[in-house]
Amino acid sequence: MKNKTIYLQLLLVLCSLNFFAQKLERPFILVKNAERSEILKKIDSKPWSKQIYSDLKKSTDKQVRKFYQNPKSYIKNLPFNWSKAEANQFPPFLKTDHIENGKHRNLDNATEKEWKPAALLIEYLQIALDCSQLYYLTQDKKYAYVASSILYSFTKSVQKSKISTWKGRGGLLFPYDGFREVRVIGYRLPLIYDFIASYLKNEGKAFDIIKNQKVNFPINEVQKVFKTYANITVNYGQTGSNHSVLEAPSLVYNALALDDKKEREKWLSYFLSESTRNQDALPKMANNYKKQGDIWPETSQYLNHSTEILTKLLLVINKYNPSLKLGAKYPNILFALPRLDDLVYPNNEIIRWGDGHRRQHGSYEAYENAYVLAKMDSLKYLQDKFAPLLKNALDKGKYSRKNIEALFWYDDAIYGNSKKVTLPRTDRVYHAGIVLQRNLSTTNNPKDGLMGFVGGAHMVHGHAEGMNMELYGEGQVLGADHGRKKYGKDLHENYSRLFAAHNTVIVNGSSQGKGGWVNLGINTVQLVAMEPKVGENGVSPYHSFSLTSFKDDKGAKAEATQERTLALIRTSPTTGYYVDVFRSKSKLPNEYHDYLYHNVGDNLVFENKDMFFKKTPNRYMANANGVWKHNRTYRNPGWHFFKNVKTSENYVNDVKATFQLKKIEPEPIFMQLHIPKFKNRSYSKVKAPITFEAPEPYHKKLTPTLVIRNNGEAWKNPFVVVYEPFSKSENPTIQSVTKLEKNGIYKGLKIVSVTPKEKLTQYVITQSRNKTFKDKSLNIYFKGAFAVITFNNKEELKSIYIGEGEKVVYKNYEVSTGKANTIFKEYNP
Repeated sequence: MKNKTIYLQLLLVLCSLNFFAQKLERPFILVKNAERSEILKKIDSKPWSKQIYSDLKKSTDKQVRKFYQNPKSYIKNLPFNWSKAEANQFPPFLKTDHIENGKHRNLDNATEKEWKPAALLIEYLQIALDCSQLYYLTQDKKYAYVASSILYSFTKSVQKSKISTWKGRGGLLFPYDGFREVRVIGYRLPLIYDFIASYLKNEGKAFDIIKNQKVNFPINEVQKVFKTYANITVNYGQTGSNHSVLEAPSLVYNALALDDKKEREKWLSYFLSESTRNQDALPKMANNYKKQGDIWPETSQYLNHSTEILTKLLLVINKYNPSLKLGAKYPNILFALPRLDDLVYPNNEIIRWGDGHRRQHGSYEAYENAYVLAKMDSLKYLQDKFAPLLKNALDKGKYSRKNIEALFWYDDAIYGNSKKVTLPRTDRVYHAGIVLQRNLSTTNNPKDGLMGFVGGAHMVHGHAEGMNMELYGEGQVLGADHGRKKYGKDLHENYSRLFAAHNTVIVNGSSQGKGGWVNLGINTVQLVAMEPKVGENGVSPYHSFSLTSFKDDKGAKAEATQERTLALIRTSPTTGYYVDVFRSKSKLPNEYHDYLYHNVGDNLVFENKDMFFKKTPNRYMANANGVWKHNRTYRNPGWHFFKNVKTSENYVNDVKATFQLKKIEPEPIFMQLHIPKFKNRSYSKVKAPITFEAPEPYHKKLTPTLVIRNNGEAWKNPFVVVYEPFSKSENPTIQSVTKLEKNGIYKGLKIVSVTPKEKLTQYVITQSRNKTFKDKSLNIYFKGAFAVITFNNKEELKSIYIGEGEKVVYKNYEVSTGKANTIFKEYNP
């Protein structure tokens, strides 16, 4: 009986494989012919489906009418290069090229005039694709004839071009940017063919503008074009970055457009299994998602886009061959999709690192693609993950289905319940070295939330940023990373990417990246300690901290070891502050260290009456005219972009200063800084370049920036700044900040604040690990990295928090952490 069962199972598998091996009827890339009747029912019964269909038909019918009025005139508007036309032959297309400083560049910064031929070609191909999809839905041959005529003309003309070998990245029509060509042109062609293939094989008519008549469609020629575009990806691409992902749709769709099954499977294998020197295959790309929650190791706009593309391709190929079960094979790719939305500030803007953007959120279409794929492969835990995200978005109007794939793939059967998404107190982006902390308010008002992160690492599209920091307050990202605008420009290469554009420390004026991607390599920020740990509840609702380390040793003049403690301390539902302690020391003699902090706003005002500033225009100009070679050599550390530089003499007293944002709506807000006194310090206030994606009107204003210079090491006596955000309708709560030290070595701070409800005195002890603080006059003993001891207005003990350490002793009170190394205890005096 057992052998009979095994035989039957084997027979079923063989039958299934034999069925799949049979010649598939087109279309089958995005949707199959057998699915058409259900889609038409959906259009009749579902308002969202009807809207997608009617919008597509309305816009497409305008183009169809134009075509039928004069087919020759319509097709001749394609960007043909008539000056190179041979007698009775289709001319080649105009090339799309960008020249900068006499050199051919990729098309990142192409002008409107340079881009015009490509834009026109893309427009026509999209019209053909829209027509081909309407032919599938309506079976009206007028749509197929328009699509066929455009595809025919493209096929004839594109064959007049040869692939450029420029830096191994050339194309047919974009000779100096084949990478872009396959992304905007290459993937459309096979889809057009797939939808109208039955028409072409039954009638094969297209309009030929040279013969001025209808002709049979040369299927063998378009098949060669598909192979050519697949070949551009396989043999002219780039590995080890998101480029392989971005080129993959063209590879997959062109492979699937091949009618010969052996050829189809051969080219498809370059995506499914076989990496080449110029293209990473799926298994290699999937290695970036080894653990559940891993994300594509680049910056925000690239990591999500990459995962969205892979998810869509998994679904497309799974529909083509369901036996592959790609969702079940690569579930971590799907799991990564919502990850970026875990990394948001209370105002819903994304933390920024490298070339990342503030507002590049996850795609609900990608979530629904993942849901459909999970359903295909019976992955209930993934269905349960995406169902509430989709339901919440649909119910709240954040998501409406608009793309044609929604007609083909989606229905209203999303099973599960909507639920509130709760973000964790702490999080990490491992490949970016980021350690994130948040403390949302019980008021549920985004302006009352606290959040910040420390991070830095090398990656594709990463910056040489050192151990960087961002801070949030009063509903805005105030202590902001500069961001980026256009690639390849002086600002981007010699500032945006370099240390000076970040809230970090520059050592000996020489901190820089070296090696790796475009010579911007830096070490990764390492986590030393944090509380709460990722995925765990905090021991205290009021406190959290991180201790990180970094090696600034690229180039030859920094050679520094660094540590950074960032703490979030909430003092009431509407108030709180940050403590930033940055230690830095170099192996080199005559060392000096510069602490940089950029805060969007109008200006930076110092409140010390005995502090005098003078203009120092040459202070940061040493490398202003240094060698700059595109994507290779830079004018490090980038601070020659600072303007209106004013510097104090050495100043040894406590410092109080405020960044003002007087023009922000609905009311002015401020970030106040308290800096305890240290020797060998001078202070500069400068205007840094604008902060991209800053709140209006500050997205167009230079960024007020503080630079603190410490002559000598900054380890025993580190940079220490307390930051408190507040609004015009509030008062700053911090009354005083006093340094705690032992034998001339910094140990922590005494911070006195008056909140809306009470007066607090807090001793914030910030040391390296396993260090000891003992002060007999305060009756305090602490061994560990971070602790906060809080007293009420009667100077009675209110609470003890140990973020990382062994124990705190205060008078007769003793608190030990045991194996946990962290504890929070409140007292009721």
